Amino acid sequence: MISERQIPQYVETMRFFEPRAWRGPRENVDLSATPMVAVSSVDGTKEGHLIYHSEKAVFQEGELDAVVRECEAVAGDRGGWTTSRHANYPTTDIPLAELPEALEWFRNDALPSVVYPYLARHYAFAAPNPNAFRVVDSFVVKYNATNGQRELKPHRDGSVVSFNIALNSLDDYQDGGTWFDGLGPGSVRSDKGHLLSHASGMLHGGNAITAGVRYILVAFVILQSYPDWAVRWYNHVRNK
Repeated sequence: MISERQIPQYVETMRFFEPRAWRGPRENVDLSATPMVAVSSVDGTKEGHLIYHSEKAVFQEGELDAVVRECEAVAGDRGGWTTSRHANYPTTDIPLAELPEALEWFRNDALPSVVYPYLARHYAFAAPNPNAFRVVDSFVVKYNATNGQRELKPHRDGSVVSFNIALNSLDDYQDGGTWFDGLGPGSVRSDKGHLLSHASGMLHGGNAITAGVRYILVAFVILQSYPDWAVRWYNHVRNK
């Protein structure tokens, strides 16, 4: 499954998210994270974890609110959110390719100044080159308890690392969160501005919300130029 994220046609999409100018980490942003589900590197020489959840918000409310506003405006113009982009596990979403303002922020600010430093820090134990992480797909997902998608069934992503950014507050909805097989029956619930990353091969899903609306920005990440390692990593973490 991981191989589909490494074929040349798919990697072409990576250019869409490639920052025009690389920035260092944002000042005064705490990239520390809570680790979950211990694992070794593929060769067994290093130890780390499969899931990392930021201990503090790493994005500001204003920039996240702007993403949600643009999503709803675009959905209104086009007659609704998309529901058929992912054949096996469809989400109610809008791809960042259709959100020019959000794409500009994500590509040239969020990725180089927050996300890539975060991934490089926490997955350095596993990746042969932690500076080679690159997003190849990203979209905003909407869960609606009364009118639309409430949950996402357990599945595995076809990439190396996946992450989501909570775009709204836990006060806006009830229950929900991301479920992981390796953590048992509970879920990881992220408040606004927090970043949750995990190895894509882990079995996971979106727990049902029972009230309100939840928005998250989701992205799939490969390790550029390391397709053989990616396959080994995917199989290594698949049953953790």
